[in-house]
Amino acid sequence: MGISDRLKQLTNKAENTAAEHKDQIKEAVEKAEVTADQRSGGKYHDRIADAAAKAQAYVDRLEPDGTEKPQAPATQPPEGEPPAGAAG
Repeated sequence: MGISDRLKQLTNKAENTAAEHKDQIKEAVEKAEVTADQRSGGKYHDRIADAAAKAQAYVDRLEPDGTEKPQAPATQPPEGEPPAGAAG
């Protein structure tokens, strides 16, 4: 068994464990978000909230079998409009 196979096994095991403990992980992320926001005096509130939301979204997608639910596709802009953030 190569190192790549071993790393895949460890990754799957970690994802399975995380999926089984979603609620606890979500609570921990929320506590970390509040604590970081308080300790920074709210200076980085938007960044902290964004990171917490991304962590929560990742945990929400985990399935007990170690797989992820597919993400919803990004919405496309109406015809003739440039994508958000496009220079032009």
